[in-house]
Amino acid sequence: MDSSSNAVQAVVLGVVWIVVIVGVRFALRFAFVRYERRLAEHDPAVAARRRTTFSFLLRVAIALVVLIGAWSVLSVFPATQEVAHAFLASSAVLALIAGLALTTPLGNLGSGVLLAFTQPVRLGDRISVGEHTGVVESISLSYTSLVTDEGRHIFVPNQTMVSTMLVNRSVGDPRRVISIRLPVAIDASIGDARRLALEAAQATGPVALKVQIAEITEKTVWLEVGGFAPAGVDLADLSTGIREGALGALAKANLLPT
Repeated sequence: MDSSSNAVQAVVLGVVWIVVIVGVRFALRFAFVRYERRLAEHDPAVAARRRTTFSFLLRVAIALVVLIGAWSVLSVFPATQEVAHAFLASSAVLALIAGLALTTPLGNLGSGVLLAFTQPVRLGDRISVGEHTGVVESISLSYTSLVTDEGRHIFVPNQTMVSTMLVNRSVGDPRRVISIRLPVAIDASIGDARRLALEAAQATGPVALKVQIAEITEKTVWLEVGGFAPAGVDLADLSTGIREGALGALAKANLLPT
């Protein structure tokens, strides 16, 4: 078989495998949507857990089909077959496989499987990992994607997700933490500053807040407005409103540092 025939066969196989990949993805997603709909009628919590597991397994299944398809297409060419046979026949393949098992990509894949089945977090949960807090948008083969309150996308390696301490704020107490620092002049009345800051902060809405002294430097006393906001509140807008109101009240009373 000449090279032109091999190229035609490879193109045909490539098209066939693309159709297979699209078909498998559509069929699996369609089957799960129907399955999830039935589950949600009886237990929405179970449906949420299954959604997280399926989302990850769908990625794994598609990745495997893509690899099989790519190998099938490349096997059409004699040169590729010879290289593959020589590679598999060599003893170096064992050392390579052992090395790959310890690398980050496969470690992230294994950690993703662990996340999908043990589910310390689920899609849509609000979690904190290290200094980052956001909503779980997706769990891919390598990374877990979080969307923060500011709209930033944080990509956390799956290995980090299973090896570090994380806080799932959607389990037990779904409220969202508010923490705002305000400067006050060192010679100002701290009692008045705390009272004015608290009154201005509480005027932004029905949110339980308190004002404490967070830090004292050479010329500034830093107050911290802290509390919890309901789960459905836009935390960025609420924090901005509290900060603007409190700073305005402190400025009007001449309590800000010069």
